Parts: sequence; structure tokens; C-alpha cells
Amino acid sequence: MTYLKKVEGDAVATTSFAGGIVEGANVRTPCGPRRVELVRPGDLIVTRDTGLQPVRMVWSRQVTSAQMIANPDLAPIRLKPRALGPMMPQKDLCLAPDHRVLVPGYRLAGQEKNTSCLIEARELAGASDAAYVDRSAEVVRCFTLIFDSHQIFCVNGLPVESFLPSAGAVASLSDEFRDALVRRFPQLRREPNSYPPAEYQAVKGVEYIST
Repeated sequence: MTYLKKVEGDAVATTSFAGGIVEGANVRTPCGPRRVELVRPGDLIVTRDTGLQPVRMVWSRQVTSAQMIANPDLAPIRLKPRALGPMMPQKDLCLAPDHRVLVPGYRLAGQEKNTSCLIEARELAGASDAAYVDRSAEVVRCFTLIFDSHQIFCVNGLPVESFLPSAGAVASLSDEFRDALVRRFPQLRREPNSYPPAEYQAVKGVEYIST
């Protein structure tokens, strides 16, 4: 995909970051729900573990139907209401296939029931009729948020993660994108592992136990 070389303050348009929330989804803020495409750097978001946190960067990218045909793995995952449980999500939610969702351990085979784990949306596809790959859109616009630390926040009532600038994630970015990131977080240039790690375990290849 083509990298969109556009940087406006802390808002970066790109196609090269991991994950993303598809436009139209509502993020929980102290003033009520706000569509993710309307969130701006500095806006306060209600987070699961640390209360109100200001957004530091907002990134966007788009994927076309032609790109999804060429690479089916780019197609978003649609989660219908109650796909993961009561009010989870409250209404249809589309996520990039590699965007991670916080799932209760009792819904994951082999995990402790009283814990929660991060799992990529693609691993939920097919677990039930309420979670599937959606290639119907001509253009899919994805947005991701970055905070001062990794956060879990609700989108359409479902807890999802913010972007995590791990050393591996930073190393995979284009020069322009990496430069924008380290301008906001200069410690990443000196120490690639300095961004606070996720508080929740990320798991792959586990069986999701549907309702």
C-alpha cells in the first residue's frame, strides 16, 4: 500500500501502522460517545485502568476493495452486537484484522477464568455468525490512538487496545512515520523499549469459546 506522506501536528496519515478502528465507531469520552474519526490529539478518553487519558497521536489509513482483493488479509473483521457477550459490542463494530481486543479469560480455551487477554480480531472471525471478515466496503478507513502508555478503552462498548510502540513495531515503520513517532516520544530514539508495556497478556492461536 502507498504511504501517505502527510503530517499535521501530531495527526499522521499513513498505511503502515498495525491495527485500526474503522470509522463510524464510537469511543467513550467524559462527554459521551465520539466517533473515532472525530477524535483529536489532546482529547480525553475514558480508559479501563487509568481513568481519563489524553490522546497524544491520531493515525489514519485507508484500504480499498482492490487492495483487499489483492491481499484478503487486509479486510476488516465485523463484530455484530453481543458477539463477545452482553453489550460487547453494543452495535456493529469493524476492526482491522490485527487490532487487539480484550477478551475475558473464560472465553478463551486454556486461559485462567479470572484474567483477560488481548487477542487479534482476526482470531474471533468464524467463532460464531456474529464475527466475520467483511469485504463489502469499497474503502475502509481505519484509525488508531496513541497515549502516553498502552491503554484499554471502549469502542461501541467493547474494550480494545491503543497502539503499542514496541521496539518491533517501531522498527517496522517507514522513516517518515518513525520520525513522527519519536518527535512525540523522543525516548524511543534513545531506548526502543522505553514505552510502557501492555498490562495484559497477548495470546495467539487460542480457541475462542462463543456464547
